[in-house]
Amino acid sequence: DKTESWVNVNIATIKWTGLDAVLISAFDITQLKLTEQDLINAKEEAEKSERLKTAFLANISHEIRTPMNGILGFTELLKTPNLSSDKREKYIEIIEKSGERMLNLINNIIDLSKIEASLMPTKYDEVNINEQLNNLYTFFNVEATNKGLKLIINKTLTDSEAIFNTDYEKFYAIFTNLIKNSIKYTNKGVIEIGYNLKNKNKTIEFYVKDTGIGILENRQEAIFERFIQADIEDANATQGAGLGLSISKAFIEMLNGKIWVKSIKNKGSIFYFTLPFN
Repeated sequence: DKTESWVNVNIATIKWTGLDAVLISAFDITQLKLTEQDLINAKEEAEKSERLKTAFLANISHEIRTPMNGILGFTELLKTPNLSSDKREKYIEIIEKSGERMLNLINNIIDLSKIEASLMPTKYDEVNINEQLNNLYTFFNVEATNKGLKLIINKTLTDSEAIFNTDYEKFYAIFTNLIKNSIKYTNKGVIEIGYNLKNKNKTIEFYVKDTGIGILENRQEAIFERFIQADIEDANATQGAGLGLSISKAFIEMLNGKIWVKSIKNKGSIFYFTLPFN
């Protein structure tokens, strides 16, 4: 039947009724070989996971020490006698940014722990998409402008039509993570956030588009894995623990959606995610 199998073949010469003969015996060992390959795959996956977690812990240590050094160091500088008001304001701003960076890291670790333990609840409520995009624009526009970027939003439904049921906290966190990444990895150009109805208006497809550094094709699936930012082979890793995209992916899957990316190196990226439009 042309089925391929692994076979263990033994060949031996024997005497058969006084004549020299060859005895051949064959045993099907396909299941044994499949089990062996499963074990090899599991071993490789465990080694990869261990390597990523080790790199992640090293990265977390750095991510905690850096803002802590900023907070402690500039708090000490605030004690300097006759400190000018300009320097005081600058030191306070650095302390605030360091505190925000540490708080964001702690929140991500807590979210990841809850996801791992299946303790992350889902609470559905009415969400106005246009209102949330306006809020996101207001929140991130200053940061984008300060970096020389133009932030735009694309709303395809009226305010009365753009209402659906989802988990507000998760929805806002997903968009926040994606926009933060776009600002981080884009040095010039435009960042666009928006949405379109798909699948006969049963699904809504959101997107965050940028003109940033892009992502190599062989990394476009890996970036959604946990701890991947801490991968010591990731030459594009900048500050961060590498949890934002994996947490966003987990949230989207909890809400019965999916996420993917289209990207060209040095041209930009478009992150898409879908949610049921109910």
